[in-house]
Amino acid sequence: MRIAIEALGIHSYGGGRTATMNLLQALFDLDRQNEYLLFLSQPEATLLAPNVRQIIAPSRKRFFMRLWAQMALPALTFGYDVVHFVKNLGVFGLRVPFIVTVYDITTILYPELFPKIDVWYWYFLQKHTLRQAKKVIAISQKTAQDIRIFYGISSEHSTVVYPSCGRHFQPTSAEETSRVRKFYALPEHYVLHVGRIDPKKNIPMLIEAFAQFRKRTDFPGKLVLVGEQYKKKPDLAIHDRIAGLRLQQVVQLLGAVPDRDLPAIYTGATMAAFPSMHEGFGLVALEALACGTPLVVNRAGAITEVVGDAALVMAQSTPECLAESLTHIWRSPELRQQLREAGRARSQLFSWEATARQTLAVYEEIGSRRENSTT
Repeated sequence: MRIAIEALGIHSYGGGRTATMNLLQALFDLDRQNEYLLFLSQPEATLLAPNVRQIIAPSRKRFFMRLWAQMALPALTFGYDVVHFVKNLGVFGLRVPFIVTVYDITTILYPELFPKIDVWYWYFLQKHTLRQAKKVIAISQKTAQDIRIFYGISSEHSTVVYPSCGRHFQPTSAEETSRVRKFYALPEHYVLHVGRIDPKKNIPMLIEAFAQFRKRTDFPGKLVLVGEQYKKKPDLAIHDRIAGLRLQQVVQLLGAVPDRDLPAIYTGATMAAFPSMHEGFGLVALEALACGTPLVVNRAGAITEVVGDAALVMAQSTPECLAESLTHIWRSPELRQQLREAGRARSQLFSWEATARQTLAVYEEIGSRRENSTT
């Protein structure tokens, strides 16, 4: 088969890049037979293989990148067996079957958190794109349910393929944890949040919960936030919340950090908290579980599909409830150890090899349909 994959925009730091890079690396390791044409916004050395050709978009600016894709892809993919759009968005006018992977429909569920142009796209153009696709891949059962409800995509035209996290996400040695702790000036104890800083992540609530947690306990550490501000919709409220609660000395913003350092940052954390308002999967939660980090999550979107019973799930989305969960973990070394062991076991249920095999099976299903229709 000749397979084209559109992965534009994965140059940006975040879960989308991490998930896409891991999927493609696993896919190209698994499949050396089919021919791949990969559309990227920057060259990716780790995605080179004898059967993979990369085409780089002439611009990394979002609008011009999407405009180029709309103009170029219908011609560049002509004659291919299938085209896979791996990050939600497609193009019009393709003359070959295509697949779209949908992470979530948070833009529909919480339109106030996103730029108006994005909301308009997801309400109108995305509906047409998904209905024209031969198959929609959802990254969770919750996302599959949402696209059935909001876009009318039947279960026959969708399938669930869970992502995973990188193999390097596992508890690090004492030496590596100490090196990373020293490099980032991390305290002995800290509550960790990893993820892009945007309104969806509910970080102001986490900051307020952390303030309540400190008042309830003798916790000597800090709240550590890893991730850069979301350029399209930054969450500037976090700075006012930190200042208003007088937490400037105990909230540490690391910004974006290299992926290689994240396992040690997870391993060194006393606990992690992810009170996101909605998640199509919850990759950072899985990373935390894989590193054995005791975890608290909100009951939001698909995140409970990921964590199962290996994390504490907030009964309500309130600062008080989150503070109570943090307090429970801090005061119980036995619970922390139980969560570490349960998290490691839960994380073993997910693997990129399985994700790649299931994705390849979708390619073969759609590609065989095309072959049968042309014979």
